Amino acid sequence: MAQKGILSYRRILPVLILAVLSGLFSFYVIGCGPSQADYVEKRPDIIPLEAMKQFGDLNRPVVLFAHDLHTEAIIADDTGTVCLQCHLDISAESSFKYMRRTDEDAETVMNIYHDNCLACHQEYEEAGRESGPLICGDCHLRETVYELSVSPLALDYSLHQRHVVAAADSCGICHHVLDDEYAEVYGDDRIVEGVSRGVSGPLRSCRDCHLEEAVEGVRSMRQAAHGSCLSDCHLDNEPRLATCGSCHDRTRQASFATMENPPRLWAGQPDFMLVAPGAGERNQAKLGSVPFSHVGHESFTSRCRSCHHVSLQPCHECHTLAGSPAGGGVTLQRAMHDMNSEHSCVGCHEEQKAGADCAGCHGLMEQGRLSDHACQICHAGPPPINLADVGGRYNSLDDFRPARAEMRLSFSEDDIPGMVSIDILEDQYGPALLPHRAIVESLRRDIAANRVATHFHGHEDVVCQGCHHHSPVGQKPPLCESCHGEPFDEGYIHIPGLYGAYHRQCIGCHERMNIEPGRTDCEGCHIKKKPGEKSL
Repeated sequence: MAQKGILSYRRILPVLILAVLSGLFSFYVIGCGPSQADYVEKRPDIIPLEAMKQFGDLNRPVVLFAHDLHTEAIIADDTGTVCLQCHLDISAESSFKYMRRTDEDAETVMNIYHDNCLACHQEYEEAGRESGPLICGDCHLRETVYELSVSPLALDYSLHQRHVVAAADSCGICHHVLDDEYAEVYGDDRIVEGVSRGVSGPLRSCRDCHLEEAVEGVRSMRQAAHGSCLSDCHLDNEPRLATCGSCHDRTRQASFATMENPPRLWAGQPDFMLVAPGAGERNQAKLGSVPFSHVGHESFTSRCRSCHHVSLQPCHECHTLAGSPAGGGVTLQRAMHDMNSEHSCVGCHEEQKAGADCAGCHGLMEQGRLSDHACQICHAGPPPINLADVGGRYNSLDDFRPARAEMRLSFSEDDIPGMVSIDILEDQYGPALLPHRAIVESLRRDIAANRVATHFHGHEDVVCQGCHHHSPVGQKPPLCESCHGEPFDEGYIHIPGLYGAYHRQCIGCHERMNIEPGRTDCEGCHIKKKPGEKSL
């Protein structure tokens, strides 16, 4: 028995040694730990160091570099220009590579990282300070400990005005004057004509010149923002804002101080204009021009890019009737009417309808379709081909609104039933009493208080269509049972039965408008009968 135990031990000893060596190899070379960490930290500063991929397959996992941890350590040391501790320069030609401008060969790139990173970590450790890893497995981890989570920074009107104040009204600090070389690339019309408030020419958006990728020596938007905002300003004035998280962390963005009612951001835009295709296509337009108030829309937006999503040029310069490469092939009609785009007119208005004040009526209306009179309400201006002749004849939306008397209810308020009794469940409940006139008056007050509603609803008779959704405007609506049968008709599955119509319309409206949204029990509307009680 003893001999057999010795033989078994000798037999498994090589296997044990191999397992231990394999574990050590994984720990020091590949990286230790499971394939997925128990907790993954979401950070806006994670940069995968993937430069070695261009030279072939990797022997070790990619290092997930937490940029802010290193930036904050350098700022704490006050060691001069923060970025230059790791980047050779942050000028217009900078590629933001670590300690190099180009990737010559695999060995050189690998040594740049290993020699410099480890030397810095070693220096911190010898000084008795918290340091970074010094062995391969602690950098090249198998498990995912970080996940990139970046919230794009929106320079809204409030944040823009805070920068204006910080710059003492010197717009040229950011909206710099372009030199002749840049003017040849982008055209003279894009040159900023001044460097202070009150200049005669319009200021342009940064994205007018700085595109997603660098073009002919002009930095990309990312390079321009990191170079100008960080290097030229924040590092000198607010070093604590020189981290990724200070701009791109969602929680920090929510804590930004906001200015109430910041001054209007003027970039040369007219207060009022008639929107139409470009001059070369106006003879092809089938509908009238669209009266548009810049001032009115600015109060509903947070920044210019809410509409001008690429540059501050007029929409028709990129979006043509036929579609052009400058607009990604998106036609002017689609750019203005796409219901799924947050930048289009119709898309934005559809989003407004989802608000509690509007959803009570609009929630059950047919989605993806405009009303019969919507085209006339928007395209109320003169034909585009005649715009050159109208001059300054029109100055506001008021020039196109019908007289107030023409828009009021076409019937007397006394004709609106005060209380409506609904008794379709009379076998179990007493009648549901609907305060009909009070509901109509409440809707009219809400509409009158909403500038968008008052403009697009047109005639006040349209208020009835919130409930009587297929009845002609201005006519006495028929009874609900005229269309909704009892019981449900299987031959017309798109039309709910009378019970379903009432409950979906009434309860749905209450929930969407936050009118006792949790009250969906029957006795909230119906008085339950006592046993043996007869209907009135």
